Parts: sequence; structure tokens; C-alpha cells
Amino acid sequence: MKLVKIIVVILCLSIPFSAPALEITLPAELYADASVISSDVGGLWEKSLIVLFREKRAMLSTNEGLLKGRIAMNHAAHPDLFKKVCVEMKTQTEVGGKVYLRTIKERIAQRFGISSGEIAEMATAVDLKNLAVITKRYHPFIVTSLVTAGARSNALRAGFDEGTYIEGEKPKGTVNIIVLTNATLTDGAMARAIVTLTEAKTAAFEDLKIPSSFTKGVQATGTGTDSVIIVSGIGGPKVTYTGGHSKIGEMIGKAVYEGVLVALEKQNGFKLSR
Repeated sequence: MKLVKIIVVILCLSIPFSAPALEITLPAELYADASVISSDVGGLWEKSLIVLFREKRAMLSTNEGLLKGRIAMNHAAHPDLFKKVCVEMKTQTEVGGKVYLRTIKERIAQRFGISSGEIAEMATAVDLKNLAVITKRYHPFIVTSLVTAGARSNALRAGFDEGTYIEGEKPKGTVNIIVLTNATLTDGAMARAIVTLTEAKTAAFEDLKIPSSFTKGVQATGTGTDSVIIVSGIGGPKVTYTGGHSKIGEMIGKAVYEGVLVALEKQNGFKLSR
């Protein structure tokens, strides 16, 4: 019976996305197209933010690591859908959430005619209608952040709160960040960008005074399931350093800081104190 349930869910998830794609305008210099495609599974929504590149790009993902990819994806699903697939798609060797997300990645790869290994993927239960898109320009650089964020149930203070989770099955409140730039980033520059944007995300949490969900009276620094994808550009200057002292580091920090503020206000209603 359990095997039957798994097959039924997989067949259900193999149905093509049913709603027309919602296009998102990105700066032309990024040579990328972005859209949100959506579907319905048993009355529960699922949506995917797809950033499609016209050629393979160097990427650094907190899920896949370093890769040469064609798509950066943030997949969102109704919280009840995640609960459903975590139970029904669980196998003896894998948690259901991983099976579900792999199925989504394979479906997207088939839709766009690429291999699943060319996709960097993140997941969230945050509705993509609350996506924030922020662009910063300072010649010769362009930086765009695409951010979804939720912090009602999963906010924590890194280095303080206790970690009890080993291999989880479903996203909770999550901050997912994609950073795009026209600059050609070295591997080290992509890695350093994660430090810069994490500091910016934490600054946004502090300015919004978001508390830890686990320790009363303690300031949160992020959530326990945050993910990042950094994508190197083409055509722009080569960059080896993306720390806060650099101009591009400043732009990454500001694009992410503003993106987190906007996304958390849209999703949770958090606002800066005036």
C-alpha cells in the first residue's frame, strides 16, 4: 500500500505546470530570463521561481555546491503539500521531502530540455507572490537579489540556540536568496559573497527586531533552513573579492538587505520601527 501511495504522488507531481508563467523583468545585462510557474496538486498550490540563463553559468549553491548550471530555482509549495509528500514519498533510504524536490527538479529539467544536474534548487513554504526583487547599479556592476523570506516559526540565533535536527523533511520559515550579477566571479568571490549577504540578512533581522522562535527574548540572526544561490555573470569585470569593503560587496549587501526587508514584510508583516 505504501508503494502504491508513492507511485500515485509521483504520477500526480509529473503533471505539467498548469498556470501560465508569470514573467519577472531582470536587467538585460544579466542575460537571464525569470518567471514563476505554478500548478495545483490536490487543491494545494506549488510554484517555482525559474531563473533561466542562455548559457551555462558558474554557480555556488548551499544545496548543490559548485556547478555549471542553466537554471537557479526557488521551489515553493503549500505547507500542507510538504507535509503530505514528506509522509507519502518517504522510502527506506530517503526522506519524502528529498524525493519530492528531486522529482520537481527532474520535471523542470524536462520542461526546459536540460539535465537536472544543470539546476541549482532551493525550497520553501513561503508563497512566491511575496517574492522581493531588488537591483543595484554602479558602473560597471549590476547586482540583483531575488528573495523569499518567512520567520514566524523557524527564526533562530546562530551560535546560541540549540540544534536538534539531523536530516529534516520539510522547509519551515526560510530565507532563500538568489544573487545575480554581470560580474565574472571567481569561486572564492562567490564563496565570499555568501558571507557578505549573510551579514546583510542578519542586519535586516536585527533592524526588524525578529526574535528567536526557540529562546524567549533573544534576537534572531536568520532561520535554521536558509539557502543561497550565487550566480556569476558574463561580460562584466572579473571580481575576486566581494567583501563589504568592495563596491560590488556593498551592492550585494544592500540588495540582499532590502530584499529581506521587503520579503519579510510581504510574508509576515514585519516592518522597520519608525
